[in-house]
Amino acid sequence: MNDELAKAFAELDLNDDGQITEQEFVSAMSARGEHITEPEIKSIFADADADQDGRISLPEFTVAWNRAG
Repeated sequence: MNDELAKAFAELDLNDDGQITEQEFVSAMSARGEHITEPEIKSIFADADADQDGRISLPEFTVAWNRAG
């Protein structure tokens, strides 16, 4: 895994449990001064959350990152 990917995941995984929730994602974006709408967050999670458990794991994040990059 590259350092940029690991850093990006860590910045979003606020409680350091290896999963990113919608709330963590919104909180992290807000902390960066970025506003994200409910439709945007739903779209991001629909795309990245492959197992549809409501959380984005590091492997799911990696796939989404590589697809976007």
